[in-house]
Amino acid sequence: MEPYQLNNPAITVILPVYNGMKYLEQSVQSVLNQQFRNFEFFIIDDCSTEGSWAYLQSLTDQRVSIWRNEQNKGLFFNLNFLIRKSRGALIKLWSQDDVMEPDCIGEVCSFHERYPQIGFSYTDRKYIDAAGMSLNINKYDDTPELISTELHAHIAFITGSIAGNIANVTLCKAVLHKVGLFNEEMKISGDFEMWVRLAKDHPVGFLKKPLIHLRNHEEQLSGQAKYFIYHLREDIETYNILFNYVSPEMKKDGRLILRKRKLLFYYTLMLKSFFKGKWKTSYQFFKLLSKFDNIFLITWSYCKYKLILRNQ
Repeated sequence: MEPYQLNNPAITVILPVYNGMKYLEQSVQSVLNQQFRNFEFFIIDDCSTEGSWAYLQSLTDQRVSIWRNEQNKGLFFNLNFLIRKSRGALIKLWSQDDVMEPDCIGEVCSFHERYPQIGFSYTDRKYIDAAGMSLNINKYDDTPELISTELHAHIAFITGSIAGNIANVTLCKAVLHKVGLFNEEMKISGDFEMWVRLAKDHPVGFLKKPLIHLRNHEEQLSGQAKYFIYHLREDIETYNILFNYVSPEMKKDGRLILRKRKLLFYYTLMLKSFFKGKWKTSYQFFKLLSKFDNIFLITWSYCKYKLILRNQ
C-alpha cells in the first residue's frame, strides 16, 4: 500500500457537490477507504442549501481539501476549478451519488502506468438503486482495452459519450494542458465534448473491471423538453468537432448512424411536442435538426423505423 505523499500525490480525486447529502457520506467514505493511499481528494460545494457543506466541513482526513461557491456555478465550472487546483498527474472524476470499490484508485493508477499513451480512461461499472441494492443490469461490452481515435469516433456516433457518465473517468493532466479544460458554456454535454477533443490525438483506455457502483435514482434525469433542447444543441456542437477530424468516409458513415439513432430520437421528441401543442418547442427541435442534417433524410429514416415496428 503506497503511503500518502503530501506534496506528491499520484492522483487527484475531484468531486463537485450540490445538495447531495442523501448519498454524500457513503460516496466520500468509499474514496477515503481506498486501499491505495497516495491521492489527494478535492471537493467543491456549489452553494448547497441543505447539509452537504456542514458534512464536508467535518472531514478531518489530511488528503481532503474543500471549497465552497457563494453562488451556483454548475458542473463544468466546478470540475475546471478543481482541475486547476490539482497536483496529481491523473485526475479521477467523481460523483456524490456513487460508490467506489476499495481497489478502484489503485487499479486505475496501474492501468495508466500500463498505457501511458492514453488521453483518458474509463472503467466498467455495476449499478445500484436508490437504497444501495444491486441492480441486475447486464451490459456486455466487447470494447478493447485500447481504443483508437477511429473506433472512439464510431462508438461516439452510436452512443454519444463513450463512458456514459463522469464517475468512471480518469483524465491525464498532461493531455488536458494540450486540449484545454471543460467547456463551461455547456450545460449537458460538456463531458462528451471533452472526450471527443481528448480522443483526437490520443487513444482511449477501457479498464474492463467494474470498479464503481453507479446509482440509478429518480432525481438524476430531467424529462423536460428544455433539457433535450440543450442536449441536442450541445450534441450537434460536439459532433461537428468530431466531423472536423475524422475521414470523409467515417463522416458519411457517422451521419447515417446518427439518422438511425440519436437524430431519430430527437425527431420523435419534435413530433411529440408538436402533437401536444408545444409548437415553439417543436420548432426549436426542427430548426436544430435542419441546421445539422437534411430534415427530409431524417424524416425518411423515421418513416422506415415506424414501418419496421408496424411489421414486427
